Amino acid sequence: MKCYNCGCDLSEKSFCTSCGTDVALYKKIMHVSNRFYNDGLEKANVRDLTGAIVSLRQSLKFNKNNIEARNLLGLVYFELGEAVAALSEWVISKNFRSKKNVADDYINAIQSNPSRLETINQTIKKYNQALAYCYQESNDLAIIQLKKVLSLNPKMVKGHQLLALLYINSEDWEKAKRELLKCSKVDTNNTMTLRYLKAVNEMLEGDDTAQTTKKRKNIADDVIVYQSGNETIIQPLAIKEPVVASTFINIIIGLVIGLAFACFLILPSSIQSAKAKIQEELKVVSSNSDAKTSTITDLEQKVATLQEENTALNQKISSFSGNGGTMQTIDALLIATNTYLANPEEYTDIKDQLLSVNTEYLNTEASDAYKQLYNKLMGVVGPTIAEQLYEVGYTAEKQNDYSTAVTNLEQAWYFDKTNVEILYQLAQSYRLAQDTEKSKQTYQQVIDLFPGTEEAVKSQEYLDE
Repeated sequence: MKCYNCGCDLSEKSFCTSCGTDVALYKKIMHVSNRFYNDGLEKANVRDLTGAIVSLRQSLKFNKNNIEARNLLGLVYFELGEAVAALSEWVISKNFRSKKNVADDYINAIQSNPSRLETINQTIKKYNQALAYCYQESNDLAIIQLKKVLSLNPKMVKGHQLLALLYINSEDWEKAKRELLKCSKVDTNNTMTLRYLKAVNEMLEGDDTAQTTKKRKNIADDVIVYQSGNETIIQPLAIKEPVVASTFINIIIGLVIGLAFACFLILPSSIQSAKAKIQEELKVVSSNSDAKTSTITDLEQKVATLQEENTALNQKISSFSGNGGTMQTIDALLIATNTYLANPEEYTDIKDQLLSVNTEYLNTEASDAYKQLYNKLMGVVGPTIAEQLYEVGYTAEKQNDYSTAVTNLEQAWYFDKTNVEILYQLAQSYRLAQDTEKSKQTYQQVIDLFPGTEEAVKSQEYLDE
């Protein structure tokens, strides 16, 4: 232990033998900080991560320079799926000790992996979007968004807890219990998880014993009260902003990473040279036609051949510059990219430009650079555009406007071919619109692309019918 005044090693004495400063209280503070660190380490080893966070924070209150405690606190946050909080602790640790600090390895492990960094960024965005859906009481959309979050970060305890709370709100006790058990595997002693799990178990036990359950709604208190035997269980009626705000801490959105590509496509110069050659040969034929009367037939055949080649080349030029041609397809992608770089939130213009890209050209003649730019832009904006189109299509389907529903859901599937819910709702819209052939094909597509999912099971049931 070093003296805080002069930096010399301290002895067992209550004062510094070098500068004479009284260090009795200082020693006690350091010992208390180390004791809390050891307690946090023991709790982390048995996966009591919530308890470990409390102990490690206490350790840092007594000694903010306790590098080991701060690094361990960052690891605990990262294990809970809170990457931003973990990075904050490691950055602070690095500022306190710039050399020989294991926090450097933790930070580099994340920053050196762009795909992992992008995954963390997408997780934060989608979780915040799920919270926004909760505030709007759009629970179905919130559940879909949280499932995406947990597929990217299965250890995000807050995501599992919020999903379980939504299942509790819809009285789907089994699914709620499964999510809470996943939380327990990550953090064994989380108070909120245990409280939710106790309420869910009581409801499941009440269903198994077939007790008479009375349900009444208390409008004044905005709660649902269950009377099971001699016990009264209170369940929140809906997710309100104060409850969510007091239960979950909004994660700060990380830096938005923008990737820009400059794609230069040069048309082959053979078109111009071929046209020049044809014109030159026509001049030669015209100037020598009087003198070479014996070869008129051969020359006429040659002219006809050249004219056919010229027509073919003109058609090829039209395919490049005409409506729906290669140049228009190239321009559409470049305009969409430029629009994204100028205003990433202007999804309407980006969507229209991407829809006008000729997929036949993309799959056959496009260069690797063009394909990479297209795939990258679709990967960045495609899921968000697909979500917006899905919401419009889903709403139209509920309002019996099946034509609008089919149009928007088809476009949503074009932008995100990994979302089973979009493809399933498209099959539903075809069926409701009485387009039996397309509905059968789409249901079969759900079964083939997403085997074993709940949507695949439902699709098989509709096909059997």
